[in-house]
Amino acid sequence: MKKRLLGILGAAIAVTGLLIGLAPSATAAARNGVCESGEFCLYYNDTSTGSLVDMINSQPDYGTGAGCIAFENGAQAGKCVKNAAGSVWNRTSSPVFVFYSSDYGSTYDQIPAGAKVKLNANTYKDNASHIIGNASLRFPLNVTQAQIKNHSPAWCWDSKTNCHHDYNAADIFASTGTTVVSPVSGTIKSVGSNPARVTIKDSFGRLWYLTHMLDGSLAVRDEQAVSKGTVIGQVGNSADAAGTSPHLHIDMRVGVSERASCSGSGCAGLGFVNNQPLLRTAFLERP
Repeated sequence: MKKRLLGILGAAIAVTGLLIGLAPSATAAARNGVCESGEFCLYYNDTSTGSLVDMINSQPDYGTGAGCIAFENGAQAGKCVKNAAGSVWNRTSSPVFVFYSSDYGSTYDQIPAGAKVKLNANTYKDNASHIIGNASLRFPLNVTQAQIKNHSPAWCWDSKTNCHHDYNAADIFASTGTTVVSPVSGTIKSVGSNPARVTIKDSFGRLWYLTHMLDGSLAVRDEQAVSKGTVIGQVGNSADAAGTSPHLHIDMRVGVSERASCSGSGCAGLGFVNNQPLLRTAFLERP
């Protein structure tokens, strides 16, 4: 009996040791002022030294005032990180995109895995959010650069801000019937007609809205998983776009489950994000 009890006790200790070995590091999951493996760290200084905050998740808004994400140690301990970080250390295994604006908008700096660098001119001491992972887009039209640049009217491909007339969105002019593809990997959350339109939710919480496509051209369904480049439909100018040059309208918001029921100036102030810099980069990757 004694041997049996000792055997059971030994097995229990072995299992406990295995479970402890498999458990994630507690320190790596905490903001403790130490930049550890698996973390993305923002530093106040330009040299990835001194005051820092260590994080393991994407952050749509660093925040201001009480409750903001703040530096954890050193001379800047307690100071809000927003618009104050000068350098970073990416100790994750993924690229990290640091954005000028909250909700992953405006100009950005792409930090490779393992990089320890000063932030670029787009985000140096002007940073408000970041995505851990590949936040890049696939350009949402199957076109060459020349087809867009030479189209009249032309999309403002060389601008860092959206040239949409009322709010943060893009109207990308192209010939009727041009193939529309998904700019992200994610899930189709809604499909509609008159005009043909879809929303796509990606893994970073961004809800993308694509509309003004040809009715009858949609090639996806609700809750369908899509990848970057999955065919969605074709460019048109149906319903509320009637009388305009054919184009794809695309806009994005973060942390919402459906597209706001608005149009024109009624969309201003509802959290639509400037996605032009990401779209521009995707466009310049086209042949």
